[in-house]
Amino acid sequence: MSNERVLWNTRQKELKAIIAKPEHHESVIQIILAQHAAVHSARIAEPDAWSFEDEVLNDMSEENFRRIPKPGVNSIAWHIYHSTRIEDITLNTLVGDRPQVFDEQEQDWPGKIGIRYRDTGNGMNDEDVKELSASVHIPSLRDYRNAVGLRTREIVLAMRPGDLKQKIDPSRIARIKSNKDVREVGEWLLEYWGGLTKAGIILMPATRHLIVHLNKSQRLKK
Repeated sequence: MSNERVLWNTRQKELKAIIAKPEHHESVIQIILAQHAAVHSARIAEPDAWSFEDEVLNDMSEENFRRIPKPGVNSIAWHIYHSTRIEDITLNTLVGDRPQVFDEQEQDWPGKIGIRYRDTGNGMNDEDVKELSASVHIPSLRDYRNAVGLRTREIVLAMRPGDLKQKIDPSRIARIKSNKDVREVGEWLLEYWGGLTKAGIILMPATRHLIVHLNKSQRLKK
């Protein structure tokens, strides 16, 4: 494991210890932003800082991005799509109470990305993964990921002391279900997210979940 990822994991533990303490709010926000920047492209936050996303994806061939090693294993395309959709859904709907980036009509992200569905990808069968991997427009997917990352940073910067301790509003979970953002087979996610605080959403979908899927993508790349 690289020194940068060791440092990332250390900071994540530090963040977990203080994230819900209002007296540490300013420090918490800065750590969140640093952790989040490292799992997105340097283009969205800190051009001179280490970006695990750029390290994994910038020199990747299209063939490798789309490749499905064997049935039952997801492609890198799926990992990037899945982790980005979950960040968009959870940060905007559950934390920021804002429309998803995916739904910006002026951008037409579904059309640009080249997909016919909107869900997280949990529960996709082999044919679904094959379709996504073959049809996704890679530059547009990365542009969408950048837009999601920028929105997350707006939401984090707007938070006030005490906000991170707030529980997730059940009506927002219901909104995700009505939007069909999660397939029926993946509805366990709704119960999981509903049991978190806003701090919990930051600690998983906005940071830890992203590095998990970048790690998987790096292993697939090798």
